[in-house]
Amino acid sequence: MNDEDNFLAEAFRRQLGAMITPAAIRAVEEGKSATALWAELNESGFVDAMLPEDAGGAGLDLAQAFPLICAAGEFAMPLPFAETMVARGLLARHGVGIPGPGAIVMAASSNLLPGARHADHALVGGDGGSALVAITAQGDDLFNTGAATSIEQGELIATFAAEPDTVLVCAAAVSSALMAGAMARVLEMSLRHASERQQFGRSLGKFQAIQQQLAVLAEQVLSAQVAARGAFVGASFDPVRVAAAKCRANEAATVVCNIAHAIHGAIGVTAEFDLQLYTRRIKQWQLAFGSEVYWGARLGLARIASRAETTADFLRLQLATKAD
Repeated sequence: MNDEDNFLAEAFRRQLGAMITPAAIRAVEEGKSATALWAELNESGFVDAMLPEDAGGAGLDLAQAFPLICAAGEFAMPLPFAETMVARGLLARHGVGIPGPGAIVMAASSNLLPGARHADHALVGGDGGSALVAITAQGDDLFNTGAATSIEQGELIATFAAEPDTVLVCAAAVSSALMAGAMARVLEMSLRHASERQQFGRSLGKFQAIQQQLAVLAEQVLSAQVAARGAFVGASFDPVRVAAAKCRANEAATVVCNIAHAIHGAIGVTAEFDLQLYTRRIKQWQLAFGSEVYWGARLGLARIASRAETTADFLRLQLATKAD
């Protein structure tokens, strides 16, 4: 990331710090209208960051958009900001106009569609290409995060040529980055709690067992971040890189949530404490758009189909990222 990209990400994080507070998240979850919050996000310009400059955007590529999506996860964004930003960029590349200021989600093959209750439109995929449709969310909101288990498709807005799994690959990549951001915040909260919470006359962080758990937690978070960043390379998402990112993020999610809640004890699951705002969303993204078994199998098939003589060569050729 160059200095300009870092400046943009830090500006976005400052804005999120003022807008997406725990109180604002809880208000949306309790049913308060999110119209004003979404309008503020739209006015910030960040939702259109991946649009070309001549279309009113910033022309960000995937690598430049990655820290913005991570920041959305880090602040437990209660609206489908990241999904809309990526969807608008994808539509622009295919010459499809943006259907107004509303949110767009990725309605790939999944039993859980994060953010669908706050979206007006969705990208859907199939053998004949991809389409933009109006939607109505249906089914249960299992994690109380604005998700849905299904959608009712309405008006067909546009179609465009794309690979059958384009929407799924985009959705999995975005979920991986959102998880990476949320897990970073969970690590921060766990470190702070361990240093502040006193037990038997000393802080939790002084106990060797807690130190070991924190080390494992940090390792899992870092590996998920590296894998997720690896998916945001090039002009469009590469299915092999996305498979590695979603597989690793999903695997890390279980360990991260378990350790964080163990360190926080009973307080971590209470509605009044903020930890559950993040772990509920991590579990949501983990369950959406393919399990680690599914993406691991795709990664294995890619290895079998590759011409690489060894797995190390496959990893170097398919997943390694050149330093800037």
